[in-house]
Order: sequence, then C-alpha cells, then structure tokens
Amino acid sequence: MTQPVLRFRPLRPAVAADGASTLDLLLTIATPELPAAQVQPRPPLNLALVIDRSGSMAGRKLSYARKAARFLIGELTGRDRLAIVTFDDEVSVLVPSTPVGDPQLFLAAINTIHSGSSTALFDGWRTGAIQVAEHLDPTQLNRVLLLSDGQANAGLTDQAKIAEKVAGLTQRGISTSAFGLGDGFDEDLMGAIASAGDGTLAFIENPAQLADLYASELQGLAATAGRRVSLVVRAENGAELVDGLNDFPRNGDGSWQLPNLRAGQELQVGLKLQLPAWQPNQTICRAELGWDGKGSGVRQRLIEPLLLPVIAASEWPGLERDAAVAEQLAVMAANRARRRAIEQLDLGQIEDAESSLDSASTLFAELPQSNLIRQELRLLAEKKSLLRIDRNISRKRMSREYLRSSTNVWEENDDKE
Repeated sequence: MTQPVLRFRPLRPAVAADGASTLDLLLTIATPELPAAQVQPRPPLNLALVIDRSGSMAGRKLSYARKAARFLIGELTGRDRLAIVTFDDEVSVLVPSTPVGDPQLFLAAINTIHSGSSTALFDGWRTGAIQVAEHLDPTQLNRVLLLSDGQANAGLTDQAKIAEKVAGLTQRGISTSAFGLGDGFDEDLMGAIASAGDGTLAFIENPAQLADLYASELQGLAATAGRRVSLVVRAENGAELVDGLNDFPRNGDGSWQLPNLRAGQELQVGLKLQLPAWQPNQTICRAELGWDGKGSGVRQRLIEPLLLPVIAASEWPGLERDAAVAEQLAVMAANRARRRAIEQLDLGQIEDAESSLDSASTLFAELPQSNLIRQELRLLAEKKSLLRIDRNISRKRMSREYLRSSTNVWEENDDKE
C-alpha cells in the first residue's frame, strides 16, 4: 500500500519563547488513493453474518434483514468465506463458515430465518466470532457483522465484559461491526462493541437502509489499507500532552486504538499540549502510528516529530489561527458536549442537556459559516428539539454523533455525496 502521511497542523503556527503556552493542534493521518494502475483486488473476506431473530424483529425488520443478507451474498465470490448465525435466546449456525461458491446454499438458509423470543446478543456474537476464528488468516479481512434491534437480556449482558471479549478478538485479528436497528436497541452497547471491535458502527432507523449499509461495509473493507491501527503521542522536552479530543479507546499498552486506515480517507486527531517557555529547534512531541498492512500480518510503523518556530510570548496571542483547524477542533468539542448531554439526559436533567447542546452551538458562533458548520448547527438544533419530543431517538442520534470522533460511523449518505 502507499504509506499513510502524518501531518501536524497547529491552531497557531508558533510557540512562546519566554512564557508558558497552550498548543492546540490536529494530527492529520491521510491514506492516499492508489493510482489506477496499482489497484489490486481486495483481499478475500472471512465473514460471519450474525442476525438477531428475537421477537421484536418480527415482520418488516426481519424481512429487510433477509433481503439485505441476500444482497450481501450476491456481492461475495468463491474467494470469500461466510457463516450465517442467528440468535434469540438460543443460537443457531444456519451455515458454518463456507466459501461462497454456491449462493443457493446461503439463500436457502436465509429463507428459514423466523422470529423467536429473547436476545442472547453476546452468545450470538461469540458463535459468529468462533466461525471466523476457525478460518483466521492474517492475509484476509476477518470480520463479524452483528445486527440487532434489541437489548441484550439473555446470557452475558454486562457491557464492559462484552466489550472486553470483543477487544480480545480484535487483538487476534477478528474485527466486529455493530449494526443497531430501529429505536429499541442499546446504543451504548453497540457503540462499545464497534469501538472495541475496530469495525463500523451503524444506527439504522429504517430497515430499508440495510442494503445500502452492507454495500458501504463491503466498499469499506475493499478500501481497507491498514488494520489494528494504534497511535502514541509522546511529548518531549518538558511539554505535556493534556488532552486527546477524540476520546479513542485505549489498547492494553496504553496507545490509542484508531479506526482502520482506508485508501483516500483522512483521520483528524485533536490534541492539546501545555508547553513551558520554549527553546528553538526542540522537538515538542512525536507521533507514532502503527498498523497491520493490507494482505499481511506484518506490523508497520511511522514516526513524525513536531517542531515549531519560537516567538515572544507577547506576540503569540496575535498569531493568525488556522480556520480549518479551528473548525475541526470545534466539532470535536461539540461531540463531547453531546456526551455530556447524554449523561444529563440519563439523570433526567433535560434542561441541563439542552444547555450542553446550546454550549456546543456557541462553539461555532465565531467561525466562518462553512457547509460543515451549518450542518453541525442543524444537527444540534434537531437533537435539542427532540429532547422534548422523543428522548430515546435524541439520545441515539447524539450517541452516534459523539462517536464520530473515535469510531468509523456509517451515515446513510456517506457514499452518495
């Protein structure tokens, strides 16, 4: 693959020589598109499709789930493996992991899926993960696709313990995407699974969106250029890293777990450092990016140092701010305000939640009103209005928007713009 590029983008282009200063900046991780002549077929897929068939899935939801599964099968080839698992209070392996040579085997199994009773979500996920693990190959893309519309209410239900189990499989090379369907699923649990699983998070309000979601997921897998992506930012020479604005989950070694690298995409990491009086030509920090390369299990690393010009402290506040950096940092801060609003909503403090959303809106007041800023203001206003009308939907949408900073979150129009 073409190497990703690391680039520091400070809010102000210098630091103070004779006094302490705060350094706000973005670290941009850009993965270039391959030239057309170098584009290679995607690695084979080793997938498990795990479908909730509990009682709440009856009718339209399950009908669309079957339809979307048929679409998925139609997009796979004999190079790919697929297992189909369903669960209610019990788990069934309809098709064990098998090369997709004869689609009819899978289509016939899908036609047998009917709704049942409770939701043993963890047991369903674990069974799907076992199917993938039995054919684990580091040169392939190994993933569980989990679809549920409900709350885990049978078997293991503790969110932290489920996320821990998912993270353990991620470290072995098996990722998990979590697709929540409707208005009754547990958004905190599904978000934790997708984050720990290094996969995609999707909140599906209309089951008719499922086919588009699966198409986007396959496109994302085909564009994956690096997996198990980690980032460490090491401050040097007395500088202190005081905040990482994305709220990435942590790996066991303390590094941040980042979403997969995808060709043609950029990831913005927000950082805040505190600096003492600074000397010229001193490294402020180093960013170390690690990832598993496409089509191999070989760990790759890239290190980028940050040095900036040094000026008098009296001149520092007057430096021109980078408008694009200010915009991205404001979006990350607004996402954190959404998290606060969720916490307040859970305590029944609706007015405080509204205030948190208002504070997020004020972050954009002094910024140029770009398309992104106008979109953010519209989303915040929508969530504030919904707080009084439908707290459940408002909470789900705020959760989805908060997690954009740290997780690969699918939006319906991602591939239509």
